[in-house]
Amino acid sequence: MRTIKLLGGLILLIALSCGRSSNQISEQVADSTHFAELTFVEDFFDAGTLHSGELVKHSFKFRNTGNIPLVVKDIIPSCGCTKVDVTSRILKPDEEAIVEVVFDTKGWFGSQYKSVTLRTNGVIREKSVTLKANVIP
Repeated sequence: MRTIKLLGGLILLIALSCGRSSNQISEQVADSTHFAELTFVEDFFDAGTLHSGELVKHSFKFRNTGNIPLVVKDIIPSCGCTKVDVTSRILKPDEEAIVEVVFDTKGWFGSQYKSVTLRTNGVIREKSVTLKANVIP
């Protein structure tokens, strides 16, 4: 008899915990109107023709067009020749920030495309900017 009560209690506990899990999922789905979204003013810059060894700097402006804070979790340059700095990693809705990209052309020749990816909590988790330069000797 005692085993049956213990087994019944265990089954009730499992049933209640399963109910909570599905409620949390439905709350997340019902709350889909709250989101962060990274939007770049421009996502491509052509620096033109440069001599090898010159530095190219460009500032890409971006904004949180969502309605909850946007968090920049990671900044990933495509190459070690590209340095990156961002003015803010947390943006409230409608706030702007700048990601500054610096490409060192030393040792590079021809048409070069260098990108920087921002990984965020936004609707689209990763967005990139690209800097192009034609490098001559």
